Amino acid sequence: MIASGAVRGTDLLDQLLALDPGARGIHALVRPGAATAAARALHGARRVLIATGFSVRPGMPETDGPPGAAVLGRALRRLGARVRWVTDRANVAPLEAALGVLGEPSDVVVYPAGGGAAQALLATERPTHLVAIERPGRTRSGAYLSARGESIGAFNAPIDELFVGGVRARTVGIGDGGNEIGMGNVRARLVRLDPLQARIASVVRVDHLVVAGVSNWGGYGIVAALARRAGQDLLHTPALERRLIEACVAAGAADGITRRREATVDALPLEAHAAVVELLRLAARSGMMGTRRKRRGDRR
Repeated sequence: MIASGAVRGTDLLDQLLALDPGARGIHALVRPGAATAAARALHGARRVLIATGFSVRPGMPETDGPPGAAVLGRALRRLGARVRWVTDRANVAPLEAALGVLGEPSDVVVYPAGGGAAQALLATERPTHLVAIERPGRTRSGAYLSARGESIGAFNAPIDELFVGGVRARTVGIGDGGNEIGMGNVRARLVRLDPLQARIASVVRVDHLVVAGVSNWGGYGIVAALARRAGQDLLHTPALERRLIEACVAAGAADGITRRREATVDALPLEAHAAVVELLRLAARSGMMGTRRKRRGDRR
């Protein structure tokens, strides 16, 4: 027998993030409670720097990443954190478009070129928490590779430098393909999936890794968990989800799988993403109701 709405909300949240529409085998990487643990680490954060943006070709940033980064940043800012976003120049326009849809300030830092960039940025921003969502992470050889195994290092800045070398901030990584910042946590499992996964697998580790069928969903899942924890409605709506994706495409983003500039993410149509947002809102509300019952002493 299920003890409370909080348990039901957690179970539904985990089930939603474990959806694998791209048949990438993420069931081997998803861990129950990961989004809840990440939300626990982020709740009460003072200064957050969120890295996002993944270009699959020169001048072709993905629709996956900026929406999730914008929604997560908005939630953290509403909870009292100072939030800034960091990306490279090719991804600035889609990220700013997503922030604009949510009415958020365009507080975006372009990752500086040259040696010592990570140390300089960390010294300036002094983040207490670092988050990466759908951002390339280096492989064991130091290369940056797409999900197809293509070299993408020439047009994706090495922002993963922020997450290596004795970082003092708490770190969170969100990904869906194995080649993103944070996937070093599950690299041993990735190399067992198939030769391609073994080649593209990132070695960059984080304190908390959230794996989802689509990286945006992983960001939304953390927001749903934050909403439960804070007892506030922090997640966006299905209507806003449609606008977020459309705005990113209008700003030059493309679907990372189809490589077409159309209002899809990972080859899934707008309605699929809107439906996941609605279900995540249900998971968040279930948890908040469970919290209220517990406070009233209801132990059904």
